[in-house]
Amino acid sequence: EGFVGDSAILFCSIPESEIQDKIEVFEVHCRDDEGKKVCDIIGGSIAEDQKPKYKDRVETFPEEYKKGNFSIKLSSLQKTDARKYHCFIKRDITSHDTFQKEVITELHVKGVYNLSFIDNIVTGILFFMFVAITFCVARVVFSF
Repeated sequence: EGFVGDSAILFCSIPESEIQDKIEVFEVHCRDDEGKKVCDIIGGSIAEDQKPKYKDRVETFPEEYKKGNFSIKLSSLQKTDARKYHCFIKRDITSHDTFQKEVITELHVKGVYNLSFIDNIVTGILFFMFVAITFCVARVVFSF
């Protein structure tokens, strides 16, 4: 969950025991629910050919790859980012010991103007004070 303009982490991981210090044989493909490329990590390096919607908004954590953590950080959240994201992790098919996993994360993006109950009360009090002051000023002005 995140707010417009903030960042959110899209989780994508496998057990560290699956990596076995062979990060170079893994491929990670992160797609949105429309199939648009969010991010690819191939052999421990991030691919640069992202969709314009996600360009310069995705960050990965290379120091975490060897631990099986391929999560990504999506920044400058927009309302349109609220959707499901699919992370596909697979070990190179030329390897004798194949491995595949899909992780699905659903992102909820809330608007900037998320007022709490107390904020609504304060806003109401300020509005009441404005009306009262306006009434007093109008009474003084029109009494002459």
